[in-house]
Amino acid sequence: MHRISIFLLVILFACCSKDEQQATPDVPADEVQTGKMTKELVVNGTTREYIIYVPESYMGTSSLPLLLSFHGLTSNMEFNYAYTKFNELAENENFIVVHPNGIDNKWTLSENNNPDIDFIEAILDHLEKDYKIESKRIYSTGMSNGGNFSFTLACGLSNRIAAIASVTGLMLQTAIGDCIPTRPLSIFHIHGTEDPIANYAFVQRGLDFWIEHNNTDNIPTVSAIPDIDTEDGSTVERFEYLNGDNGVEIHHLKVTGGGHQWPGYQGNMDINASEEVWNFLKIFDLDGKIE
Repeated sequence: MHRISIFLLVILFACCSKDEQQATPDVPADEVQTGKMTKELVVNGTTREYIIYVPESYMGTSSLPLLLSFHGLTSNMEFNYAYTKFNELAENENFIVVHPNGIDNKWTLSENNNPDIDFIEAILDHLEKDYKIESKRIYSTGMSNGGNFSFTLACGLSNRIAAIASVTGLMLQTAIGDCIPTRPLSIFHIHGTEDPIANYAFVQRGLDFWIEHNNTDNIPTVSAIPDIDTEDGSTVERFEYLNGDNGVEIHHLKVTGGGHQWPGYQGNMDINASEEVWNFLKIFDLDGKIE
């Protein structure tokens, strides 16, 4: 009789344990995977790939911002990952960073029927299922053609992209003519005056479009960045167009003497482009400036 009672207690305990497990379905069976990972997605019948970096501190219990970082023409996601070092910032600042790979090492810049916009939407849908993403704080940045594409996303995916930053990438004239954002959107642009690939003369027309769209001040606040590296052949000024709708802002770092480079990695060493990009983007969300 005593043995039967013990047996019944064991069964009862097992049933209760099972019920408790079923009552907490959000507890993951395995540890959350963090660090650098390369993943694939099939989009419109084409296999696409991207690098994702999830900070080691991520436990899956709170939502994190997401930064998309795009490589330049003829480049790739691995090189972009290496020189931007956003993974190091992600650890310190607690965000997820994704480096997508373009088809034939480039990004399509048109808004209509754009396979790369489809790719980015698929990435976002996928990641929002796999991770806790702060959906109002999804950002885009890129170098050169990747910067161009960030402008494309600002126009064609403004319902999901909170703010963008371009380094050496222009907002092309065709993009300006076709761009119809659905909301005010903060813009950050770093560009060298001696850029032999993306002519600096075309920078202001892109800024002017966003100044008008965002209804910011027409006259910028201008300040000089300390010339801490006097041997890099360049200096930096910051132009801030403030007081836009919903508190959005437009900032431009003019690198006088700078070329087609990612400051802090090559060229100008007075600033670190990755840090400048993140410090700007992180203070905005889909509703404007975060108060």
